[in-house]
Order: sequence, then C-alpha cells, then structure tokens
Amino acid sequence: MSKTADASVPRADFSQRCGAWGYQAFCALLRVIDIRMVAVAGRAVGYLVWAAIPSRRRIVARNLRIVVDPMLRADKLRPMVRRNIVRTVMNLACSLKTGLMTEREAERAIRMEGADVFEAHGMNGHTVISCIPHAGNWEVLARIRPYFTRVEHFGSMYRRLSNPILEDLVYKSRTRYGCEMFSKEDGLRAVLRLARTGGLLGVLSDQFTNEGIYVPYFGKVTGVTPLPALLYQRCKGKGHLFSVFTRNTGLGRWDAVLGRQIELPDGCNSLPAITLEINRALEKSQSENILDGFWMHHRWKATAHFAPPQDADTEQIARAATRLPFRIIIAMPESFEEALFLLPALRVLKRSRFDAQLTVVCPGAQRAYWQQQPEVCYTVSTDDATRSAYEQLQADELYKDGPFDVLFMFSESKKLFRQLKKLMPIYTSGFQENPLCGKRHFRSRISRLNCGHPRPIAQDYLELLRRGHGINTDNIPGDTHGNESAHGSWIAPFSTLGEADAWPEERWAELVQHLEEPPTLLALPQDEERARALAQRLHVELQLSRPEEVAQHLGSGCRLYAVDGLLPELAAAAGCRCHVIMASRESARYAPLGEGHRICVNHTPCHPCYQQKCDQASPCTAGVSAEELLGEEG
Repeated sequence: MSKTADASVPRADFSQRCGAWGYQAFCALLRVIDIRMVAVAGRAVGYLVWAAIPSRRRIVARNLRIVVDPMLRADKLRPMVRRNIVRTVMNLACSLKTGLMTEREAERAIRMEGADVFEAHGMNGHTVISCIPHAGNWEVLARIRPYFTRVEHFGSMYRRLSNPILEDLVYKSRTRYGCEMFSKEDGLRAVLRLARTGGLLGVLSDQFTNEGIYVPYFGKVTGVTPLPALLYQRCKGKGHLFSVFTRNTGLGRWDAVLGRQIELPDGCNSLPAITLEINRALEKSQSENILDGFWMHHRWKATAHFAPPQDADTEQIARAATRLPFRIIIAMPESFEEALFLLPALRVLKRSRFDAQLTVVCPGAQRAYWQQQPEVCYTVSTDDATRSAYEQLQADELYKDGPFDVLFMFSESKKLFRQLKKLMPIYTSGFQENPLCGKRHFRSRISRLNCGHPRPIAQDYLELLRRGHGINTDNIPGDTHGNESAHGSWIAPFSTLGEADAWPEERWAELVQHLEEPPTLLALPQDEERARALAQRLHVELQLSRPEEVAQHLGSGCRLYAVDGLLPELAAAAGCRCHVIMASRESARYAPLGEGHRICVNHTPCHPCYQQKCDQASPCTAGVSAEELLGEEG
C-alpha cells in the first residue's frame, strides 16, 4: 500500500495535484538528460539565485561567518557566498535526478569511500547510525543501498512533504533501490526496532529543532536533534556512530564518504555529551569542503522562545564548547528617564541564556551609564558625529563575536531602525505602539495598553519578555551597585522633566530645617549654576554628578528627597531609598524602581499632565508640604 493510501494522510487539493503533475513532467524530462547537463543547468540557475535574491546572500554570509571565521568581511565573503549558492543550487537540481539515474549513470556519478568499514559495523546484529549533514547531494545515500547486500536493513529518517501526491512519488523514488524510509511524523517505533535488530540507519543530524538539545555547532549554541544519540543508547552496546557525508568532486560527480567512525571519549554517555561529539564530527567533515554545505537557510535560528529550559548538565557541557555568543541588541528609548526602567528586563535577558550577550544602542548621554552595568557587554552611541551606529557595530571589537541574533527595538528612530536591520538580526521584537512596528518588522510584539489598573512601566518590558518570548520573569535579580559606605540625607531639587515638576524653594528650606543633619544637594552638571546658588541660600553642600557617577555617592545607607526625574531613578537603581514628588507623570507607572520609596502626589484635575511647563496659576507640587514628603520622619 502506498504512503498516501493511509487514511490519516489528507487528500490533495487542486493546486497540489497541479504541483504533482508538474513534478512528474519535470522528472520525465530529467530521465533523458545526463546528470552532467543537469549539473550545468543547476549552476546556471545558481548564478541567477545569487544575483536575484539578496536575502539568501545575507543568510549565507551570516552562516559562513559562523562556520569559517566571524571576522570575514565583504571582500572575502562575496566570492565565498557566490560559490556556495551556485554549488548548493547545483546539488539540489542534481538531487532530483539522482533517484532517476540508471545503474550505469549511478556507477559513473558516485564513488564510495570507506564502504567496507561502514558495512562491517552494520552486520551480526550491530547497527550503524549514520550522522549526515546537509552537504553536497545527500540523495546519493539512498542510491548506494544495492552495494550493501550483506546488510539486512538499510534505512533513513526523513520529513514528509505537505503535498500527499508529491510525497508518494518522492517516497517511491527513495525506496526503489531497497532503502527503508522512516518519517518522523510516524513516530520512532519502527526506527527504534531497526536500531535494536541491526543494520545501517541514516539521520540528517544537523537540522535545527527548537525542541532539541541546545549545544554548540561550530561553536555557537543551537537546537540539535538528540535522535542519533538516543538511537545509540537504545542499541545497548551494539551501536556505532559514523559521520557520513557527500562531497562534490566535479560536474555530476560525488564521493559518498562512509568510513568515518565517531569515537566517543570515556564517560561520554549522556544525550547532550554524545550529541556534542556528533556535532564535532560533523564540523570536521564539513570543514573539509565548507562550500559544499547547505548554508542557504537559518541554521542558527533565533525564535520567539530563545531556548527551552536546559538542565544543568546540558548547560555545563554546552558552556565548555561555546565559542560565539547569542547576541542581543537593545535599542534604548531616546528618553533616559524611560530607558532606566529597562534595568530589570536587561537582568532577565542576561540570565535567559548562559551565552546571552547584550549590546546597548543608545543616545550619547546614556552611553557611559550603560557601560557600567555588568549585564551589558558593548554600548554604541546613536548621535556620534564621526560614525553611525551601524559603523560602530561593525568595528572589529564587536564584529569578532559573530552575527547578531535578536533586536529589541525600543527606540522610535526610523534612521536607527534602518541601520540595525542591515545587521540582519534574525528576530525583531518590540511594542505595537512603536510606529516602527509592522507585520514584517516586529516578529514578536505586544501592546503596552492595559485595561486594568496602571502597572509600572518596567512591567511592560518584562511582559514583552514573558508573553512574547516565554522567558521566566519571576525572581528578578535585584542587584544594586551603589556605594555601601555612603550615608546621610540628600536633596535633588531640579527635575530633568521640566518646570512642571519644580517644588517651591521655601518648601526645600522647610525640609532642610526638619532634617536632623544638613543634607547634600545633588545635581547634574547642566544645572550647576542654579544648583550653586540654591545650595548657598539653603546653607548646604553641593555635589555635582554625571548620571554614571550617582552610584558612587549613593547607596542603601542614604535617603534622597527629590522631585520626579532622572536623579531619583538613578538613586533607586543604586539602592537608595527615595522620597519623590511626582507632578507631571503618573506615579503608578513611573515611580522609581524598587521598594521602600515614598511617593507624594497632589491629586488635581490636571494630574498627570505630561507637560514640561505648568500652565496653572499654582503648580500642583505647591500642595505638597515638607512634612508630607518626610512621611514618618516628619
């Protein structure tokens, strides 16, 4: 009974029937054409693909940087990309002809290497598990079955086609010469039976799978099928792992390399450890002719879920062999005040994968601050007069770590977005309210609009990670990096949000009188002139501090009395307890990060106004007294 006769297989629709008829007509043509002519035609089509599809060129260039050298640049990459695409299309075209070749054509086109060793290990109840990479013309391996007459079973795993008629045609072509085909959609029972009884079994072992084991392949972590390792374990001492691949040796000619046994080191008995050794063997075989590899697809994918949770043993094994990190770009909001609310999300991202590397792209005023954060590896400025953000990200120091994987776009700059898209991160994420968001632009996106009670803005970013990427946002690391030896009271009278958040000077004078010890006035360098004047009138000391220096002066032993803006957010990030007057912004959304802060709001009809300058006769902050700001201390 044919494969498509199964009741579980859906019937073909009209378009699928047309596709199958076209395939049959094409196969009829291929039968009368020599394999060498198919190869020539395939090469010609390959040049057209290379010239006409720039997206495939970028994918191949990305993959070649991973498998060859992350420092490869355009002058060396371009010819490699062209040669790989041409050869890949040629091999794909010839794979259609491979199952249709006569015995004479097959003998002329295929040369086997190591066949005796390969066959000997698959006899007398033993099983050879052939670990096959996507390289060369792998359909050749279905044609060599007649050469192994002493082996009872000769099989291969494959993926079913969605077109049932086409699937039946391809299945018959592959099994015509005695090769048994096992579809993963049918489960593993039949293939496990072959593994236990003995024979030769092929598995395309380098294919990405999101549900697999995450270990390095060519030094970069990716999802890998554990099937070959599982089959090896089920053989109970009678299994042998072999690296099997094909290499192109000329027009319409290939070598089937069969005799490369994978020797496992002592103590290598877990699925992750065996899978890693298989990957290393495949790397070695593909490195012999790297341009034979099928690099026209995203082998190192970045999906919405960065990686399913891996156990500690798998992570330890993967750490030891990882060479290139999982690279994440975070394009910060232009507002420094809003960007600071990303701190919890950065900490979650950093711990989401052991190989996560964070690169922050931000305005120059923020750069020094983000450089200090231990979660951030690199920072790039968006307003550098000499180099664009793209040029900075292409500098050798950053380029050496390989291609980027994910972009979180929280900036609303179209110019910046165009630059970052040129880096070709596989996955782009952000909020629906971002004007740059689109069906094709942001592959993962959620709305910031909340119909319930207002939530802290930091939760928006965490919700994007949780809902959009399946990242666990519980137990967020609450590390603070302030000065633990610092103590005393501080005041911050000047807001970066504008005059609408100003508190009358007489209130500051009252506050200073209520404090047991004279506080220190904290101000940013841009407020130096008026800060010096106010400090003299209040008879307090002045401390000017750039944003990146605030953590040097404040810590958990300090208390800051401030109006809303950048300074209380920086102080809270340093572990300082803050008493903050909030006027223009909503306290439920924009209160400083952390716990133990006191927020004072004078609820007027115009609050929150989100304006820089108050247009009322009396600002709402005037209704907040010094005793109210002090709270229990008053």
